[in-house]
Amino acid sequence: MKKYVWLVCLMCCIGMVAQAGNYRKREVTNPCFVTANTSKIEIKRIILTDEQTQVDAVLYGKPGELAVISSNTCLRNGGQEFVLREANVSIDGKTVPERIPDSGKMDIILSFEPIPQGVHTVDFVEKDEDWIIYGVQLTGVEPYVYVPSFLQTRPLEKSRSLLSPQLKVGKSIINGYILGYHPGMNLDVVFRHSDWLFDDEWGQTVRVHQDGSFHIETDLLLAGGARLQINKAQLDLFLMPGEETTVYIHLPKLSMSASRLLKDKYGQEQKAWFDGGASALNAELATWGYPLSMNEEPGFEDLTSRLSANEYAKYVKHHYAKYEKALQHDEKVGEAYRQYVLLNLKMNELVTLGAKGEMPGIVQSPYFRYGYDYTTYLEYMERDKGQTVDLWDDVKKARTVYEHFVKERKFSSDDKKLMKSISQPEILKYIKTKTKTLEEKALLAESSETYVVAELDESVSGADILPAIIAPYKGQAVLVDFWATWCGPCRKSMSAIRGLKKKLEPKDVVYIYLTGPSSPETDWKTAITDINGVHYRLTKAQWEYLCKTYGITGIPGYLVISYDGKLQDKYVGFPGTDVLMKDLLRAGE
Repeated sequence: MKKYVWLVCLMCCIGMVAQAGNYRKREVTNPCFVTANTSKIEIKRIILTDEQTQVDAVLYGKPGELAVISSNTCLRNGGQEFVLREANVSIDGKTVPERIPDSGKMDIILSFEPIPQGVHTVDFVEKDEDWIIYGVQLTGVEPYVYVPSFLQTRPLEKSRSLLSPQLKVGKSIINGYILGYHPGMNLDVVFRHSDWLFDDEWGQTVRVHQDGSFHIETDLLLAGGARLQINKAQLDLFLMPGEETTVYIHLPKLSMSASRLLKDKYGQEQKAWFDGGASALNAELATWGYPLSMNEEPGFEDLTSRLSANEYAKYVKHHYAKYEKALQHDEKVGEAYRQYVLLNLKMNELVTLGAKGEMPGIVQSPYFRYGYDYTTYLEYMERDKGQTVDLWDDVKKARTVYEHFVKERKFSSDDKKLMKSISQPEILKYIKTKTKTLEEKALLAESSETYVVAELDESVSGADILPAIIAPYKGQAVLVDFWATWCGPCRKSMSAIRGLKKKLEPKDVVYIYLTGPSSPETDWKTAITDINGVHYRLTKAQWEYLCKTYGITGIPGYLVISYDGKLQDKYVGFPGTDVLMKDLLRAGE
């Protein structure tokens, strides 16, 4: 009751000031924003006057959860903060908090200090919970984002039918650009893909560079689904082995499509553009907004948590039928998009019901290998139907071998026997590819704390030498140091670089040391114990090719490789730590 009395008083005060005609008033409904790191609160209206800034918001939570807001909540523009004055909800729990109702949401009103005219955007910041809504627009328009003209004029094409799924091991590369990003934003970017060997719930954290670019590489066994989570928004992808994809992401539109208040407006607007493999299907996945699983619906778990088994089954089946009907009659979507979404939804319907009981049906589509829930479906088929279908027997064996390797970092004799019994050669190849990637990551982690000896096969020659050496370190700045055990200037420069390494510890920098056969192997093995990094002792042919190709006419010599794997700088002779620090920082941006 108190909150309504407070609201009436607040409205009366505003009305009195309005009659006096001494203030300007501006109201923005469902304001646009750039991105948000929380889905717990959304702004549905902002009223700006000379007396205050009123924010009408919706607080989301589980039914019965206490509704409390921090006194440290503010609106921020640059270095200026507009503090919270009053609220119709408990501040810091100093008054008895109300509870979130059964609907899972509560309307709240917050009163902040007035924002001066001329301020067009603010960040909403709740410091205790670390909630931030970036770039809330006070002008009633969308945030400005520079979109290159070649993207603006590109038509959205309908995707054709899905290709028949074939096992093919290969690396998928994603080069991305987040349009609308600036370095002051705290973006949580996570990449996940449907991996038959390992259910990676945590995903792979993606580093975003200052210009908004990022780079991802992942091993695939066949084409299929992946997800890029940017704060609380999600971009679905369809990746293909051996293909390189470039994606341009409109950050505000992607973020607003995940908002409960704005999803109806932005849910079916194009949020990303693609070049490369499956570009038409990917563009549709970034546009039409149909979910690929039931639990992508906001509040799905809260809405279904209190349902009986029969009610739950009815709810899930109804939602699948709703999407199936909508997609079958949606003429604007392409055939591959329709196939892919319905396939994923059908499998998700079955495994969602199977998670709480017996799985009620069987997938008939020959493309079910593309589904996110493929391996869960096969597991439930064996559990509920007593059938080991499709590739499930091989997948189980591969999982056993891979999980053991993750723990032991080697194949046991039993693992090798099990691998020989796998009937699909591409699954066997995939295990070896994945374990090699694990070894490379372990090598990288170890090299930051001690020296690591790496080997380059003698058969690697010519233009393949440097790419093979730096391949595991894409996404990081790399310093390649050409040296020899007998080289006095090399030893002197390494001593100076120790201090550089300490200063660059928080950065993603990899140090690779190359020497040739002129360094006696016993001397080399002794010398590197004091040089943290990754060490290669090359053959004469490999050493001479690199030196000639990259102009290393004397040692020490250095190559600076940027995060995208391109040669950025080259030096013969030690250029000094200040120069290398500047180069390496630029290489990692």
